[in-house]
Amino acid sequence: MIVAALAVSMTMAPSAYAEEAAATITGHVTKEATGAVTVNLFTTGGIAAGQAISTADGDYAFPGVAPGTYKMQFGFAGRFQWAHQKLGFSSATVVSVAAGDHVVVDETMLLPGYVEIHAKDAVTGQPVDTFCAGVYQDPYQCGATGGVMRLTDFDGGPRTVYIKSSDGLHARQAIENVSITLGQVTRLDVTLKPTAAITTTVVDRATGDPVPYVCVAALTLTFGGVDDQTCQYGVNYTDELGRVTLAELPAADYTLLVVPEDGVHGIQWAGATGGTGSQYQAQILHTIAGAPTVAPQVRLDPAASITGTVRDADTGAPISDGCAQVLPSKTAYGIGKACGYSGDGTYTLSNLGPYKWPVLFSNFYTWAGNPYVGKWSGNATDRKAATLIQAGKNQPTVLDATLTHADAPFTLKVTSADGQAYTGWFSVDVYNARTGDFVQSSDTSQGWTIHGVGMQNVHIHYVPNSPWRAGWVGGADYASADTIKLRSDRTVTVKIVLPDPA
Repeated sequence: MIVAALAVSMTMAPSAYAEEAAATITGHVTKEATGAVTVNLFTTGGIAAGQAISTADGDYAFPGVAPGTYKMQFGFAGRFQWAHQKLGFSSATVVSVAAGDHVVVDETMLLPGYVEIHAKDAVTGQPVDTFCAGVYQDPYQCGATGGVMRLTDFDGGPRTVYIKSSDGLHARQAIENVSITLGQVTRLDVTLKPTAAITTTVVDRATGDPVPYVCVAALTLTFGGVDDQTCQYGVNYTDELGRVTLAELPAADYTLLVVPEDGVHGIQWAGATGGTGSQYQAQILHTIAGAPTVAPQVRLDPAASITGTVRDADTGAPISDGCAQVLPSKTAYGIGKACGYSGDGTYTLSNLGPYKWPVLFSNFYTWAGNPYVGKWSGNATDRKAATLIQAGKNQPTVLDATLTHADAPFTLKVTSADGQAYTGWFSVDVYNARTGDFVQSSDTSQGWTIHGVGMQNVHIHYVPNSPWRAGWVGGADYASADTIKLRSDRTVTVKIVLPDPA
């Protein structure tokens, strides 16, 4: 098949015949709109023999055509076809030209292809009108009637059709290799999985004015940690009127983490009537798949701060890379996290809401040979047990901390199902067994013994080299994973048997 890319401007090949033997091809192209048509002339051997651009009405001409046999391609509005209304070179009509002939080749352009989407709810079977669709992920065409939407103006060929919910109550899909034929309607039947959605509005508490461009994240009580995907523009930021819809959520119980970025307001967990620094005191939102949940209005307070110095407990010297954070974080630079890079061990958490917060202390370079053991305020081993610290409004609250190397290490012993020792690259993520908070990552570049976790009970997720599969120690997910009880008096051995990758 000769593809549309061959339709480039080229000069007529010189005729091997005398001028009086040359022929002419003319014609008229009928199309659905005014505009020029590109007409490409090829020999039946597939060699380009010329190009003409029609008038806006569709008239074209090839003068001085050498006698022979040809095939003709017509391009309009991004669509290409062959005479007469054929979609490939091999099936195109052969045009025979004799010396001195005036051959007329008229053509009618095929209409664009159409995709007609018929959408139903995967649970109820009822038509779904609240969806958007397109062959690009943006922009979309939105709004169906009786579950039916027609996408228009396609050229031919396989395409990927993207579908997403306009109200957040169904999961998005990408349907690949949808066959589209010019002039025809392709029916696409889809079933949409129902999801939950949360809507709310964010305002300034003092003025009641809406606050735009604020990140609002729906997090379960066990969420692991914030990361680079927690706040995403176009996904979970408020609009100019302070409104936001958190879409396509699995049905579950959620709390809202609200993160302003204007330098004026402070971070908060959203409560029923105001902000709080503890997720465990936040408003719990019970969501149902297929039904919207309206959360209480979020009222932002001015930013407050906590500052201090992180020191070595044995020497009293400042820990130059000491960090403080109010949220478990999977990234080095996270929301509500600050590290001291000046070398004097100081930190400042400056964008907190004026509430009581749990504070986690650690050191930035946790992959050092003998890392410090992180701890929560009040010398707690987890966030739920932490002492809450009031962030200062007019001046920062001072909170110093000391860290030790007091360890509760564990060693990984990894084998295949047949008992052979695994020696490839291997990484683990450690989570607190009570709160689900992310604690630490490590991999075999640091050895098979993991340091710096401290005395706590943990669940472990592991990632081996391909084709071995990732998994949780003792379970299918966090909830069913084994609880590993770490000890300060000895190294615990964690045995992991990798399932057969086949």
